Amino acid sequence: MRTEEIVYSPRPFLNHQHLVLLEMGIVSKSIHSLPQYNLYVGNNTKRIFLPSSLPSFIQLKLAMINSIPKEDWNLFGHDETFLEIDCYIYHRYTKNNPEFKNIGWCVSEGIYVIVMSEDELSELKGISIDPRKESQAESQTHTQRT
Repeated sequence: MRTEEIVYSPRPFLNHQHLVLLEMGIVSKSIHSLPQYNLYVGNNTKRIFLPSSLPSFIQLKLAMINSIPKEDWNLFGHDETFLEIDCYIYHRYTKNNPEFKNIGWCVSEGIYVIVMSEDELSELKGISIDPRKESQAESQTHTQRT
């Protein structure tokens, strides 16, 4: 898969969730190397994070995904050609671990799909959410006028 051709991430999924492609690579800094995380958040936009800046909700999901042995994910091999759309066929990856359908899965050695809520995706895009507005809108919906 050529990451410069990624067009579907984030992909809508189930109830107000999105499948976000995460590419993990290594970046060299002076004498040591660090992982670098590229998240494809839409409109030809990717957010790049180092381990110290990766949002905690993504760190948690990656830790959970990496707790499963790689061979249990039905990975694409290094020499296999696959398309971005192949990454979102969750049945292929979650067959042995169906509980990960709402967390994410490993596609290949450095490619992951992370399942995110609307709020998590908005946070990655830099859109702030005012919970008071949502709460006010919800209370107005449930209030009956007499």
